[in-house]
Amino acid sequence: MGSRNSVTEINELFVEAMNAGDLDLALSCWDEDTVFQTAPGTEPVSGTANLRDALQAFIDTDPHLTIEELHRVEAGDVALVALRWHLTGTGPDGAPIEMGAVDSNVFCRLPDGTWKIRIDNPFHSAHLGF
Repeated sequence: MGSRNSVTEINELFVEAMNAGDLDLALSCWDEDTVFQTAPGTEPVSGTANLRDALQAFIDTDPHLTIEELHRVEAGDVALVALRWHLTGTGPDGAPIEMGAVDSNVFCRLPDGTWKIRIDNPFHSAHLGF
């Protein structure tokens, strides 16, 4: 399992997990208190079962995910990070899909020094025109 000692490492681990289709590893980047905005205009989800379902929907696309960190502000054990992400994959109908946006995520450092994603808002900005 990858390192989780910095925000950069947890982001790299999440991307690696998603691209490998490893749902459990991707979920391990979050904790039981994580809130995930699944799509623009929808209610965010939380709780392990709901988070699992939401991530599974992305993994079902056989994704290739890339991210680029744009900005970070840290305040002790909390970090706010803006990322540009891009995902290609296959939709349920077999057609290619492509999506991306700029997100805003909140990370928290746990007492053991590891980081977790606490708020994941991948659709913070308007959808990029893919």
